[in-house]
Amino acid sequence: MGSVAGVNTDTAPDTAEEPPVVVTGDPVTVTDEMVTRFAAAVGAPPGQVPATLAAALTSDVQRGVMAHPDLRIDLSRTLHTAQSSEHRRPIGVGDVLTATATVTGVRSARGGRMIGFDTILRDGDGEVVQTLSSSLLTAEVEA
Repeated sequence: MGSVAGVNTDTAPDTAEEPPVVVTGDPVTVTDEMVTRFAAAVGAPPGQVPATLAAALTSDVQRGVMAHPDLRIDLSRTLHTAQSSEHRRPIGVGDVLTATATVTGVRSARGGRMIGFDTILRDGDGEVVQTLSSSLLTAEVEA
């Protein structure tokens, strides 16, 4: 197990052309101050936890996936092609949330590779709060 930008990284057993990559962040407690600052930054009404707070809470593990050496991603030659999210329940002040990003697929595409990964935000009980799915198209980089 390695570490990238304060998150834990792991490579599962080699079962495909590219080994699956899993990056797990440290638990984060959602505070009033965090919500207030984020809401002000995105123009959300005061006193409301924006659903998009999940993006800020998961950004470290997503950067960990993109920096993982097994994936050989050159961000200067990468296009973010898709993003979707599934909200199971609202994020609340006091929630202790942990993000885990897992590479779901790597395939050849137009002289490069299409890399998909899901980032799951779980509460302290292990229940899924939100799932964010992303796809990247990246130029092929020598190993």
